[in-house]
Amino acid sequence: MAEDIDFNDVLDDIFLSENKQCEQSYQEGYKAGTEAGNAEGYHLGYHRGAELGRELGYYLGIVSYHLENKDKQASPYSEKIIKQLEKVQELINTFPRTNSEEHDILALAENIRAQYRKACALLKIPSTNPYGKITMSSTIHRLQNQLDKTITFLTPHLPLANCHMVEFFTDNHWDKLLPQKLREYLDNCDLNQTVEQFWRCAGGNYTDNSELSKWMQQTRGHCLTVNSEYCLSAAELQECIKRWGGQVETEVRISEFMNTKKSYEVQTMSALVASLSTACGATHCAEAGGGRGHLLVALSLAYHLPSLTIDCDEKTIAQAQKKVKIIQKQWHAIAKRVRDGTEERISGGIDAELHRFATSFITNDTDLLHIVREKFPEHSHDDIKLLLTGLHTCGNLGPTSLRLFSRSPQTSAVFTVPCCYHLLSEEVDEQMFDVFQRDYGENQWREGFPMAQRLKGYNLGRNARMLAAQSIDRVVHHKQPPDKSLLYRALLQVIIKKYLPNLPVTEGKLKGIATKCQDFNDYFKMADSLLKLDLYDSLPGTYLTDIHKSIDDQWKKIVLFYFVRLCLAQVIESVILLDRLLFLFENGFEKCYLVKLFDPVLSPRCHSIVAVR
Repeated sequence: MAEDIDFNDVLDDIFLSENKQCEQSYQEGYKAGTEAGNAEGYHLGYHRGAELGRELGYYLGIVSYHLENKDKQASPYSEKIIKQLEKVQELINTFPRTNSEEHDILALAENIRAQYRKACALLKIPSTNPYGKITMSSTIHRLQNQLDKTITFLTPHLPLANCHMVEFFTDNHWDKLLPQKLREYLDNCDLNQTVEQFWRCAGGNYTDNSELSKWMQQTRGHCLTVNSEYCLSAAELQECIKRWGGQVETEVRISEFMNTKKSYEVQTMSALVASLSTACGATHCAEAGGGRGHLLVALSLAYHLPSLTIDCDEKTIAQAQKKVKIIQKQWHAIAKRVRDGTEERISGGIDAELHRFATSFITNDTDLLHIVREKFPEHSHDDIKLLLTGLHTCGNLGPTSLRLFSRSPQTSAVFTVPCCYHLLSEEVDEQMFDVFQRDYGENQWREGFPMAQRLKGYNLGRNARMLAAQSIDRVVHHKQPPDKSLLYRALLQVIIKKYLPNLPVTEGKLKGIATKCQDFNDYFKMADSLLKLDLYDSLPGTYLTDIHKSIDDQWKKIVLFYFVRLCLAQVIESVILLDRLLFLFENGFEKCYLVKLFDPVLSPRCHSIVAVR
């Protein structure tokens, strides 16, 4: 005789089935995670094995429960559902339990997550899990640790980063700003030999244990590097796009109407932006601060993505429209598709109407969706999803773009390359309040740096941000010493401070004059005339002679100081970029990365920020 079952128990089973599934899945997940994670995890090489094991264990518990109970359901599962559940189960069961260089652990885990979400969609149940935030939390923790360590190292050296080379002699930068041991070492070094040592160390060849070598290793240790976690290579971004369900597009090279640097940047970035659009479901692309529209002309013509160039300057937009029309007419003659290193002609027609323009000063309050609908009226009733991009978003436009992305559900992804860090606003720039209030509004002028809550109250300083825009990679590649103008201008400042201490100097008048001079005597004479100093003919005859006697030693100090200070450039840039990435994590985004997009010698601002909603 069948066992009597109370009707209320049946109802409880129905209504509490989700709780029972979670409880059972938790128990099985915990067990599987303990076995697969705790014992093996740290040997997987990513220091995340324990967390990952628990996460995969949870997935295994859910799919196993549904497979074991597939015949007990009121509505039997379809063959499609069963196959998807079995697929997830098989992927988890075959997931490496030991360290293996033959497997991309992160790629396998991401594939399992994607297949699990698909199974949940077929079952019409939530795909969330109690361990879903673990990987994100551990990434945030490591990101915070790197920022903390970098700032701890950088902060004592901010006076060095924020100094002005004009005051090198008048403020005694050599004695006051260099680390003592490093300064004492450099005092006893030969200039030419030390410059050669700098080139070697900058190339990673640390052949000695000198103070210069230690300094360069220290600074290098606090710079961004591709780590396959939150800083990716372009190739790793392509793999992410494929895991997100997107298609990797081939590159297109435009041989005319752009300089070599811009052509390279557009070729590299346009293909990745187009690829990302297929992964995030974007229907339109908007470029913040698009200038001449180079990036979006490639997106619209090569990849057929409706694109809107937005810039605040009407004259720039008008010139861009004219140039883009020329490129459109010449498209098939100047554009080549690049496959496996070979170029081939692009066939098929183009739609010139896919690329449009708008004049707007972008702020935190800008309604990008409204601008896109206004410029694409034929799509005004469509479900528009934006991909916000920017090839070199200048100053505060970079942070503003990230804030707009974070606040706009209709913006499905953001892909920007920042630049012009010296134009970022900070609290220390209060003397420039009127300028920032005019450009950004009363409540936004301080929102350039920092963005993340963790760094609130921390300041870099304008000269430090300006230093961040300098490229040590390019200097080392071309073996470029500093220009003689640094020495001449610093020596001129000594004279001005001594004889005309209250004279304000307009630096623009002195720009470029060093190239016209054979020595400091010529420079001083020309500067005296331009600035109307009336000092050249009135100084004692021995004054310039004495300067020339010590000029070689002064040049040595200028050169070595310049190189030591240059080592901080990428450290400061790393803080700025990590701050922006942490802002995205703090706002709940998981798919966000820094991507080393360009060769830093060809394009010094080589990092991009990519995030998908």
